[in-house]
Amino acid sequence: MHPEKSYELVSFSGDGEAVTTSLVIAEGTGIQHKNILELINRYSDDIQSFSTSALVTRKLKSAGRPTAYYELNEHQTTFLMTLMSNTEVVKEFKKRLVKAFFELAE
Repeated sequence: MHPEKSYELVSFSGDGEAVTTSLVIAEGTGIQHKNILELINRYSDDIQSFSTSALVTRKLKSAGRPTAYYELNEHQTTFLMTLMSNTEVVKEFKKRLVKAFFELAE
């Protein structure tokens, strides 16, 4: 189990909505980010039915070139997580992520 604080898993977007990112999901589940992006793209119509997800491109401190990732709200994230196999790592991350969204809402 990882000792991350909620604010490291979930944060507020520019418009004040609680969001997480595809990068956070990849790190927490141990799944390669490119595979998370493929899953999001494969189910993009379903994911966007909850709200329009934002594809963000930013230069990260550790990377030389910009990295594209998605910001997903709670409903989008919940749907995406239901598409993943319940390995022990994924299951534990799902629990931490749900708690993080609840804590941020309080």
